[in-house]
Amino acid sequence: MSDALDHVLARDIPGVRPADQRRSRDLQGRFASAGRKMLLTTRLNDLPIPALARAAGSSVGGFYSRFESKEAFFEFLRMRMLAEHMQLFDDGLAPGRLAGKPRADVSAAFVDVMLAVFSGPWRGVLREAYAMIPDRPENWAPMQARGQYLRARITEIYAPLVPGADDLDERVSFAVQLLFSALNNEMMNPNLAFGIHDPRFRDYLVAAFDALIAGRAPPRQQR
Repeated sequence: MSDALDHVLARDIPGVRPADQRRSRDLQGRFASAGRKMLLTTRLNDLPIPALARAAGSSVGGFYSRFESKEAFFEFLRMRMLAEHMQLFDDGLAPGRLAGKPRADVSAAFVDVMLAVFSGPWRGVLREAYAMIPDRPENWAPMQARGQYLRARITEIYAPLVPGADDLDERVSFAVQLLFSALNNEMMNPNLAFGIHDPRFRDYLVAAFDALIAGRAPPRQQR
């Protein structure tokens, strides 16, 4: 995991009370599990704390014994989400797992990891995290660190597979940005032609991503 993101995940979260005892950690975990599931179908602003407490097998008092506010609770969820997603990236893009694989297989592996992130159990939390960025730009910092880490990781993997590509860094950056945009757009808009569980969506993403990595970047414009 990148040092920058590791630092973000290791920080104390304002409004989240320290859970030094196992019972407190278990309670936090139950609230996290309940919140993650409820946010798949409910927006954060519409999430009632009493309903959340019932789903966690606790009470409103139990919630406030661990979290000072719903905002602090969501930040706790977001940090857990980022940590679990980084583990997915580390496992799915492990150098040993991709050693000897052709470029197209590396592209497919990266797209598959991203699909797992955007379709997984944290999908609702991820949607809320993106929705908050215009009003809380500071939330972008750990997600930006994640993107930088991923670009560096896959650029290193692609380097021996795309010989002579002086612009590989730039092509990877644009391909990753485009992939994130496509997945985020699908998550935010349920009325698109292709959904996250459509095999064609995956196939088109892999083909487009790999073509960007393999092809020539457009010429630089004179300014």
